[in-house]
Amino acid sequence: MVLSGSQAKGLQITPRYMELHRMPDSIRTTEPVAGYPVYEIDHPTCTARVALHGAHVMEWQPKHVSDPVLYLSPEAVLREGKAIRGGIPVCWPWFNAHPTDPSLPSHGFARSTFWKTGEFSTDGDAVTLRFTFEKGAWHAELRLSLGEALEAELTTTNRGDQPVPVSGALHSYLRVGDISAIHIEGFDGCGYLDTVGAPAARRQDGPVRFDSEVDRIYDTHGSSRLVDPTLHRTITVEKSGSPSTVVWNPWIEKAAALGDLPDEGYKDFVCIEAAIANDLAVRLAPGESHKFSTRIRVEEERRL
Repeated sequence: MVLSGSQAKGLQITPRYMELHRMPDSIRTTEPVAGYPVYEIDHPTCTARVALHGAHVMEWQPKHVSDPVLYLSPEAVLREGKAIRGGIPVCWPWFNAHPTDPSLPSHGFARSTFWKTGEFSTDGDAVTLRFTFEKGAWHAELRLSLGEALEAELTTTNRGDQPVPVSGALHSYLRVGDISAIHIEGFDGCGYLDTVGAPAARRQDGPVRFDSEVDRIYDTHGSSRLVDPTLHRTITVEKSGSPSTVVWNPWIEKAAALGDLPDEGYKDFVCIEAAIANDLAVRLAPGESHKFSTRIRVEEERRL
């Protein structure tokens, strides 16, 4: 169950998660569920909530924008071992099913595990949070910059003595006014893998529109634009270090099958994900690092 910031006020933070350094005044630690820290941000440029579990951006809204930018399911589960439905899950160090071991969790283990905190800082433009996670040879550092734009940068370093593959995604759930009314620009002419039903290679013709389930992996390093006439805004998703962009909406049947999403929840979001799909995994030599990132910004029309 997700609690609002006002409901979380006054909750005690367990000593296990107390910060050893002074927090900036614009950040405070809450615990909406016992043993589950969430950092609440109130900065002159934005408000946000970030969970230590998964280093997961749950909410972000620039103060010049009328509506939330990220979608967080009202039925999201806050529990160790369970990925949060909505916001920006960090899929790492692999994307989708593990390429060789189906017993391992889909989308890796980073999104369902507590990370460690690094330095938190702030200036007039944004709040910056750093988190780290390590599993075997893989070491990850996530840098979040939350201001009028949202930037998430994931750096993977191979700390082992053998080469390792790394793939993944910054799985951004973007709130929309009506999934049937939006369109996404930036993919015209791009090849993509359509994974609804039997996987098939296709090519995009014009903007992406939605009248059924969409689950596509686009071959592109470029940016995209989500045009939302209902909320009178355009969301631009830029990225780097990522050869693929995933566009996903579960539509009616799959939404109904997800226990942490309302049956009608599919109408309220679309995912546009900076990704490294498994077949494009980066192979890191010992000591080598790779960065990939996403940047989200919003342009809102003036409402009369």
